[in-house]
Amino acid sequence: MSRRNWVNFFSRGQGFDLSNDLERGYESALLIQNFELEFYGDRLVRPDVELAVPRSVQASILRRFRAALSICRTTLESLERNRGQLDFQELRQLQLIEAVVSRYGYRLPSGGSPAISRTPEALPRSLLGFFDTIRRQLDPASEETVVAGFRRRRNSTLISLRILLLLILVPLLIQQVAGAYLISPAVNRLSPELAFLSYPKPKLEEEAVEKLRIYKQELEFDALLNSDRPLEADELRQKLADKAVELKDEADGLSVQAVKNVFSDLSALIAFAVVCFVSRDDLRVMRGFFDEAVYGLSDSAKAFAIILFTDIFVGFHSPEGWTVLLNGIAKHLGLPSQENFVMLFIATFPVILATIFKYWIFRYLNRVSPSSVATLKNMNGQG
Repeated sequence: MSRRNWVNFFSRGQGFDLSNDLERGYESALLIQNFELEFYGDRLVRPDVELAVPRSVQASILRRFRAALSICRTTLESLERNRGQLDFQELRQLQLIEAVVSRYGYRLPSGGSPAISRTPEALPRSLLGFFDTIRRQLDPASEETVVAGFRRRRNSTLISLRILLLLILVPLLIQQVAGAYLISPAVNRLSPELAFLSYPKPKLEEEAVEKLRIYKQELEFDALLNSDRPLEADELRQKLADKAVELKDEADGLSVQAVKNVFSDLSALIAFAVVCFVSRDDLRVMRGFFDEAVYGLSDSAKAFAIILFTDIFVGFHSPEGWTVLLNGIAKHLGLPSQENFVMLFIATFPVILATIFKYWIFRYLNRVSPSSVATLKNMNGQG
């Protein structure tokens, strides 16, 4: 197979293997950094250091460290010759893998212990990288490599957009089709037998009684304004009886509709789970696509997005939004709106969400993009 055919084959079939290898190596590098931070005081992992954990735990840490370091080295060897196909975010991930591997040397030490020191380089690594970049640019096959990288990223974008549309459209279509042609006729036919499923009916009847009371007052008010005589008792009773029948039919219809909504939403949830299960590989590609889109933003854009997200969901005015959302969901499912449950949810869930988000910023974003964290702190300080 010629070099051109090999590059084209790589761009069509092996490009996603390249992304998977990079993802595995990147996660392994992050795992090693976590070990350094949690157990070794942000220093190198060393087998001869006694940790304040049981020996079995320390042995497990060292075993996972050696496996992660081996993955990083294997990834670095397999991706080094394909560096020209990587985009900006993937290059940053590869640089993190290189930094981890360089800290522990390029050869596995005897006995499985990580190497702590290595022979000093004659030239700075950044200068060597500069000359290596020039060499790759002057390589006759560099154009094919760049084209192969472009094709891989294009295929990744198309796959990401396709799976995103499937995740949105398939559940919606299943919900509408199943609700209109399967669930609705079945519930309408079995509605007398499914009367026990009409759980929102008491609440709807209370609302119907309140509407009837208001209707009675409107009739009396109109009679006083537009006629010389008040309504007769029999006439008023007949109008109230007709209105009561109308309100009862409306309450029964809303109760049955709530049951339909439950089964329709359940079918949409099942369809969503099936799409996720069938398209697991495509979901990994979409994850890389969104990682590239998010981490490709500038530091100010990242900080802006983080502040916007936190202020909407865990900010000062978020309780009003959660209240509207929970009441809307309850109405859609025909459930009675419980004020105590809403208040308990608002008092706990946003706090838990804010804690998780702060932990993510401290443990992940602070290492991947520390400048974004600094910008975020400055923007919060000015606000």
